[in-house]
Amino acid sequence: MIMKTSTFILSITTASLLPSMLLNVAIADEQRFSWQGKLEAGYLYDSNVTVRELDTTTNESDQAVQLKGSVSLKWNPWANLNLNTGVNHSETLYQSQDEFDLAITTIHGDLSYDFSEITVGVSRHDATADLADQAFMDYQQDALYLARLWGTRWYTRVAVQNIEKSFNQVPDRNATAEAIVGDVYWFTPSAKSFVMLGYTYHDETATNPELSYQEPQYRLTWQSQTSGWGGEHTWQIHLQWQQRDYLAPMQILDGSTREEQRLTARAQWDIPLTSGFKFTPSIEYVDNQSNFADVDYDETLAGIRLSYTF
Repeated sequence: MIMKTSTFILSITTASLLPSMLLNVAIADEQRFSWQGKLEAGYLYDSNVTVRELDTTTNESDQAVQLKGSVSLKWNPWANLNLNTGVNHSETLYQSQDEFDLAITTIHGDLSYDFSEITVGVSRHDATADLADQAFMDYQQDALYLARLWGTRWYTRVAVQNIEKSFNQVPDRNATAEAIVGDVYWFTPSAKSFVMLGYTYHDETATNPELSYQEPQYRLTWQSQTSGWGGEHTWQIHLQWQQRDYLAPMQILDGSTREEQRLTARAQWDIPLTSGFKFTPSIEYVDNQSNFADVDYDETLAGIRLSYTF
């Protein structure tokens, strides 16, 4: 639970932004510099507090307060060149199991050029995570991507990622990884609803060979916006399935190799309130099956949050 993969985060972020991008292309062309901030506060119920990166499952539930703040900047020095950068910080503070309190700070940058037929871009994400007020993990991701909007109905994006993970207290989990990511979006004529199909192949090499693995990931997202009380309501359903095959035998498994299958299902509803405010209930279910008993578990996360965008 500690660090969702960057692929998942980027998929959700891109999915949320694309409809407004399609509806405001003309405005974006004229606007050379813009910025946006967001503050969030929420409540989370976690049926099974886990730290996936440490193979830790408590089999105990807890409640938490979640806080988040972000600032993003966009600059168009000329029409076809785009620079996006920003920083966000989030905290999850558990009521009883404060040894799992988590703080994550992420700085990101994206530089892209829109040619007549295709957009070419590079991006960088740097994240640091603290667990129980102690330095836990550093994460860096560099990516090269190609993207294209086909008319007004189809959008495709392909990226190659280079990833580095460093664990302050468990250096045998330090790892490098390569990933190939592909997403295809189909939009309704109004561009307010879409379906996204995504695929990632992740190949990770850890300091401890028992923790090196290869993993295909499959993603499906549906999102729709409708006008109603208070403004635009947004519904989103996201499904993700992962098959993680570890490459080296584990001593604890009597020489067998470790295997995992992970299904994630998430739904959320953005409800507009007064200007700039949204109320968002969400629920997520994770079914992580493995022949390694420590990570054979399921988890349900239900939350509500209030956000203000400025």
